[in-house]
Amino acid sequence: MPARTQLSHVRSGAMLFGMWNMPRRTWLVLLSCLIGASGHAADLGIAPSRIEVTGEPGTVVIASATVVTSSKHAQQIAVDLSDWTMGLSGSLTYMPSSTVAASAAPWLTVGSDVFEIAPGGSVDVAIAAQIPHDADGTHHAMVLFAVIPAARGNANVGVTTTTRIGLTVYVTVAGTERDGSELIDMYQGDHHSLTAVILNTGNTVMRLGGVVEIRDEAGGVVHRLNVPDVPVLRESERELTFALPEDLESGFYVALALIEDSRGGVLAGELPFDVP
Repeated sequence: MPARTQLSHVRSGAMLFGMWNMPRRTWLVLLSCLIGASGHAADLGIAPSRIEVTGEPGTVVIASATVVTSSKHAQQIAVDLSDWTMGLSGSLTYMPSSTVAASAAPWLTVGSDVFEIAPGGSVDVAIAAQIPHDADGTHHAMVLFAVIPAARGNANVGVTTTTRIGLTVYVTVAGTERDGSELIDMYQGDHHSLTAVILNTGNTVMRLGGVVEIRDEAGGVVHRLNVPDVPVLRESERELTFALPEDLESGFYVALALIEDSRGGVLAGELPFDVP
């Protein structure tokens, strides 16, 4: 295991160095969704691909998304909810709704369980979140939209496929937010990459940004690696792996991480490393 690195932390400007015929709940576990900035899969799409809302305890917050299709045929769309968790590297694992501790699925109501989209058309879908009085921080869920396969003449022949897309929903309970983040490790996993480990100690989702500067032995900046705009769920860790530039010459370098979080903080750390 790589040795832990002495890190520096900057907070708020202050430097502190240092898977259809199955029951719904079953196929939810087996599904495979495409979730990303483009928010599309095959001929079905959604915009936006992510909704983030904030509301007071005991209130209802309403948001909407638009489901679109480029199909030349009308499509029946089924709606369901799913929970999900995120691994260290950002990989998603889908689970039945209301099974994750920070699930927002029990709070959500979607306008219709099934609706139709005209050929090449779109439908606006309302999503309401009923926030419990005793909730705190950010809760999350996935709203799933799946094309119901058209009936075939012989249901026993062939394999039926369908398209599913997911809308990520984050609901934050206003007035209960607790901030906190740390850069807990930086290490060189191999000669071609560096990894930073971020810990979200707060109870809300945060997103990352910033840069990692690669400095030479004289202190000059020879490369800047952008930190991706990715989420870190409440009270969890996230690893960020940065590929070193292919043209980086052999020698001694220092990586200076200046990782920004969406709460206004900057996490800083230094890692000396060699390129053979």
